[in-house]
Amino acid sequence: MSKVLLLFSVLLFVFFSCKKDETPAVTEFYGEKVSVGNGQAWTYVQVDGQNNPISLGIQFDENALTNLPTGSIHGDEFLMQLPTEISVAPFNHVTLDWNEHGHEPMEIYDLPHFDIHFYFLSEAQRDQIGPMDTIEFQKPIAPEFLPLNYLETPDGVPRMGTHMIDLESPEIAGTGVFTHTFIYGKYDAEINFLEPMVTTSFLESKENLEKEIRHPEQWQQEGYYPNKYTITYDASTRIHSILLENLVWQN
Repeated sequence: MSKVLLLFSVLLFVFFSCKKDETPAVTEFYGEKVSVGNGQAWTYVQVDGQNNPISLGIQFDENALTNLPTGSIHGDEFLMQLPTEISVAPFNHVTLDWNEHGHEPMEIYDLPHFDIHFYFLSEAQRDQIGPMDTIEFQKPIAPEFLPLNYLETPDGVPRMGTHMIDLESPEIAGTGVFTHTFIYGKYDAEINFLEPMVTTSFLESKENLEKEIRHPEQWQQEGYYPNKYTITYDASTRIHSILLENLVWQN
C-alpha cells in the first residue's frame, strides 16, 4: 500500500508540475527612452505566451515630473515610438503631451496635466491634419462607432483631430474636478487615437487607479483594443505607468 501511495504522490507532483509549466509566460518589451523633465519616459508592451499583446502604455521615472518645460503657449509634445519587437495594431506611435496650464475648456481642463495620445495614424498622416480642416473635424461619426455617453466636440486640433469627451467624467458631469479621464479622438468621422488624461497632482499623489473603458458597439478597423486603463506607481522602482490593459482583438 505504501508503494501505491508513493506512486500516486509522484504522479500528482508530475501532473501539477506540468500544469504549472503550461501557464503562458508573459514577456515585456520597451520602447526607446526619451528625455522628459529631469527623467526619462518610454513605451511599454506586454504579451502573453502566444505573443498576443495584453497591455500597451507608457512608463516614466519620478524625475520626469520635475523641471518640465515652462512658458509654452501650447502643449509640449514628447514623441515616443512603440517597441520594435512587437506590432500592436491599430496603434502606430504615442505622444506624451505636457500642458503646463492645461487647455480648453477653461475651468475644466485648465489644470497642469498630461495627455497621452495613442495614435492609429503615422506621423506623416498626422502632419496632414491642418488647422482649417473644419469639414473633417465636424463630420459626425456613425452612432455605432461612438461610445455610449461620449460627446463629439465641434472644434479640432491640428495634427490631432477632434476630441470626444466622456459625459460621465466628474468634471463634465459636474460632480467633481478633473483628475483623470479617457478621451476618444476622431478625424473625418474615423477614430484615430485613444487618450488617457491625468493631472500632475494625481500622479504626484502616487495613487493607483483602474478604470473600465466604454467601447463603441463596433470598431472601424481591426486590432487590439483595451477594456480598461490603469495609472499606477511602483514605489520599489519609482516608476509611473499609464497603461491600456486587457487588450482584446476586435475585427
